[in-house]
Amino acid sequence: MTQVRLVVAEVEAGTRLDTFVAHHVPALSRRAAAALCARGGVTVNGRPGTKGAPLGAGAEVTVQVPDRARPAADAAATLVVVLERGDLVIVDKPAGQPTAPLDPAERGTLVNALVGRYPDLVGVGFGGLEPGIVHRLDNQTSGLLIAARRPLTFSRLREAIAGEHLEKRYLAVVEDHELPGAAEVTAPILPHPRSARRVQVGAAERTRRDRLPTTRWQVVARTGGLALLEVEAPRAARHQIRAHLASAGHPILGDAVYGGPPHPGLGRRHALHASFVGWVGDAVIAAFSARAPLPPELAALGPWPEFNR
Repeated sequence: MTQVRLVVAEVEAGTRLDTFVAHHVPALSRRAAAALCARGGVTVNGRPGTKGAPLGAGAEVTVQVPDRARPAADAAATLVVVLERGDLVIVDKPAGQPTAPLDPAERGTLVNALVGRYPDLVGVGFGGLEPGIVHRLDNQTSGLLIAARRPLTFSRLREAIAGEHLEKRYLAVVEDHELPGAAEVTAPILPHPRSARRVQVGAAERTRRDRLPTTRWQVVARTGGLALLEVEAPRAARHQIRAHLASAGHPILGDAVYGGPPHPGLGRRHALHASFVGWVGDAVIAAFSARAPLPPELAALGPWPEFNR
């Protein structure tokens, strides 16, 4: 059993308890969160919570996440290792590969491949079906992902993400229509009231801006009506980059969920790639950095000479 403590932000006031829990705990769907509430596994300010109860700002929610079956090792699953150390491993995930299985019987995910090569990941971090996973990437997003091989490494890197100290950069392709050379969006990422497949962007003025997720981008190349953006999103909440860019009128190419235009060269994926991750180092974790070049299907949208080397 893993205990997770959460505090309701001002912009989340009024959200149903089960929706709030599912949004913040990746291991739980809304249905699973509702069932956990019914079993007394979720409390609000120390008292058992009801799944449909609206939450107040500042409320403390404690979730007892049940231990789940371990993922199966899958030596045949794709695994591209960029950096391997005794305390962590950084991999380059292809688009189309899920980060973690939803069921113990599932195979082919990045986690299945990781535990096949690094069995010491099991039991690290949130455990269950996503051992060692410091941060996730959407199925159709490619690029760099960190897995911690030690509990202390996991907790320190999670703190670094929360404090915006872990450097993460992405590359995204959008249509070059009224696109400024550089811009940013600072706004809350909230559960969508009608769809578990997406999030919604809230109004930034409802809370302190310095506590909100920020997505910054600059244009690094333009060609054929398309633009390649370098994007920074230190916290990178679920779907943050995709939703923030869409809210600014520049949805990512191929991202149908957020209104991105289709492109025949992309297949089912969208044009978002996690290209860089870096850490300056401290007493717990030595410095590291890793880069992943654009995959061929995104490089072919160019030419993008600065990033196709």
